[in-house]
Amino acid sequence: MQSYVSPDGTPRPSRLWLGATRRIRWLALTQPGDPAQDGLPQATLLTWNKRQMGQPQQSRVSVGRPDPGAGQVYRSLRVLDGPRKGQSGYLHTSNIEDVQDPAYRMTKTGEFKLGDEVYKCRYVKDAAFIGVTSKRTVIIWDNGKTATYATRNFDGTPGVFVAGGKVQYDELGPEYIFPANSEVSYLVHYHEYSAFLGVVRGGHIRSTELFLAYSFSIPKK
Repeated sequence: MQSYVSPDGTPRPSRLWLGATRRIRWLALTQPGDPAQDGLPQATLLTWNKRQMGQPQQSRVSVGRPDPGAGQVYRSLRVLDGPRKGQSGYLHTSNIEDVQDPAYRMTKTGEFKLGDEVYKCRYVKDAAFIGVTSKRTVIIWDNGKTATYATRNFDGTPGVFVAGGKVQYDELGPEYIFPANSEVSYLVHYHEYSAFLGVVRGGHIRSTELFLAYSFSIPKK
């Protein structure tokens, strides 16, 4: 499983990303890198306002070492700068429902706490891909024989559900095509350098949406 966040069109490896409620629409945490003054690795926290999906607010966060037990893993968080400076919290994941077990294609993130707010995370354990554009969430299931595509639209309009998708691979990654009808197909192409959703009409891509954040899973051999 690999996750990326791409607020400026250049994907960065992500520890997690999730949809939220209240005034925050999306929240992401990059993979920890260089240590902070306390010796703990630092990550970048990104938050998108619920009414505006432009550039997110960014803050540095120190990420604690894993504290596992009884199927759970907790990592402490502390915001080092920005509007949430001084807030603390934690990241909660599962060490049972994770990619080390071939029964799960996605690792479960239960919740993300920051200050007084707790953000519950949506989990799609069988998804081969899940991503978010500025307009919708996209989910792909692929069991090796059939592929299925579904969307959840942010404006309240009905999403789509299309079975019978086909996939082909280039040197970077998979490209899925899902024929909705005789005129329209949905195309999803993703890898570590880029990911986008395209609407195909008459054999040509008529519109595209870049993924702001996405995760994909490669089955164990």
